[in-house]
Amino acid sequence: MMRGRQSFCGLALLLLGGLAVAGSLDGLVALELRDQFGHTDSLARQSGAPVIVVVVGVRRLALIEAWERDLTRRLPGVRFLNVADLPVDVPVDLDRTAATLRKRVPQGILVLMDPARQWATTLALDTGLPNLLVFDGRGQLLARFRGRWSEPLAATVASAVPVAPETGP
Repeated sequence: MMRGRQSFCGLALLLLGGLAVAGSLDGLVALELRDQFGHTDSLARQSGAPVIVVVVGVRRLALIEAWERDLTRRLPGVRFLNVADLPVDVPVDLDRTAATLRKRVPQGILVLMDPARQWATTLALDTGLPNLLVFDGRGQLLARFRGRWSEPLAATVASAVPVAPETGP
């Protein structure tokens, strides 16, 4: 009996947590962040097509290249938003961070800088490893994954991305 009650309480908390996250996703969808070249982007600007948002700590950015390379091959046309979760415990100079990203991130991979950690905080993400968030063309979160690139995890992430073009809101 106690086990069933604990399961129900856990499910209720999970559902309530999901509702809280769903309500706060609107802010993330519209959140404009600057990349290493000074351009801004957001999930809202990518509407109409599935998007994979990769959120990872700035010191772990090297881990995103394998993800983007693999998933672009598996899902031609998939869009990416790579978000660097910046530390809040030390002052961050966005211009210096951008210059470092331009030197260290492979050409063609854009990285949005999140100095307020809004993505990580809103979704309670541990950014020590990449978090892959799959959104549909309307900005609805479909699936969440976390980890280093591996063939099995990449296949699972790819299977969560809608393949048919989506229309309308």
